[in-house]
Amino acid sequence: MDPSARSAQVFDQLADLYQSKYMDLDLYDESYALLAAPLPPHACVLDAACGPGTVARRLLAWRPDLQLLGVDLAPRMVELARAAVPAARFEVGDCRQLPGEDGRWDAIVCAFGLPYLDPTGAQAFVARAARLLAPGGLLYLSTQGGRPEDSGPQRSSRGDVVHVFFHAMEGPGSVGAWLAEAGLVLQSQAPLPCPANASVQTADWYCIARKP
Repeated sequence: MDPSARSAQVFDQLADLYQSKYMDLDLYDESYALLAAPLPPHACVLDAACGPGTVARRLLAWRPDLQLLGVDLAPRMVELARAAVPAARFEVGDCRQLPGEDGRWDAIVCAFGLPYLDPTGAQAFVARAARLLAPGGLLYLSTQGGRPEDSGPQRSSRGDVVHVFFHAMEGPGSVGAWLAEAGLVLQSQAPLPCPANASVQTADWYCIARKP
């Protein structure tokens, strides 16, 4: 089983626990607000690796006009998201195969999905997201910080093991380089606080990039 599918399997088993730990987390609200504010009325938003609907619920609280679709590879996460955010649509789906035709989405969100994609998969995700964005569309990414060479199996406090990939923001082979190669322009980038109840403390960050 590939690492991403294995991670999805673990998250499917731990979905209810994950929801109880992170659903009401407001540490990242400022970054989500920066994404939501400039979107046009009734913007179409894709929430990739949506989990239990954490980001979707916050975006729709500020912008109830948004037309939001969330996809996640863990079926239990999708069940929880549907119950928590009935104003949005949620489907089981792999973020490595983003839905929609070119130019379909005004914004694509991938909040802490990158740590479960290897560099090849993460770069492919950025490239496909760029194609699917409408002109002027925004891509929001957040991820756990760390050195790429430190990527590998990580054990939670419950003993569950997933493979975590760390991606740099700058330099060759970095997220910043992938954004530029995909024709996206970086709008903002900043560190994020790590939740106090996270299994492993990391130096997290987010970025927002725009399609010209």
